[in-house]
Amino acid sequence: MLNFIMNAAGFLLVTIVAVHSGVLHLRLNRLRAALAEAGRVLPSLDASVARMVDVAGGFSDRLQGDLAAVEARLAASRRVATELASVSRTADEAACQLDRLLRQHRRLEGARAGALPRELVEPKGFAERAGLPRIIPMGRSHEPAAAELASAGAA
Repeated sequence: MLNFIMNAAGFLLVTIVAVHSGVLHLRLNRLRAALAEAGRVLPSLDASVARMVDVAGGFSDRLQGDLAAVEARLAASRRVATELASVSRTADEAACQLDRLLRQHRRLEGARAGALPRELVEPKGFAERAGLPRIIPMGRSHEPAAAELASAGAA
C-alpha cells in the first residue's frame, strides 16, 4: 500500500509538471508571437517617436523665436514709456510755467486797467509842453479825441 501511495504521489507530481510545462509552452508561444508583432511595430513606433521629437524641436525653436520677439517689443515699450514719462514731465513743467505766466499777465493787466490815464495824473498842458504824444483812451475813436483837443485849445 505504501508503494501504491508513493506511485500515486509520483504520478500526481509528474502530471502537475506536465500541465505546468504545457502552460509554460503556451505562454512561450504567445510571447514569441507578441515579440514578432512588436518587431513589426517597433520601426513604425521609432519613426513616430522621431517625428514627435522633430515636432517638439520645431515648437521649441518657434517658441524661442517668439520669446525673443516679445522681449524685443517689451524693451522697446520700456524705452517708449521712459520717453513718454520724460515728455509728460516736460509738458507738465511747461504747463506750470504757462500757468504762472498767465497769472502774472492777468495781474499786470489788472494793474494796467486800474491805472489812471496820464492826462488825469499830469498837470494840464504838461504832455504838450514836453512834446509827448497824445494818449487816446481805450474804446474811443480819434475824432472825439480831436474834438477834445480842439475844445482844450479854445479854453
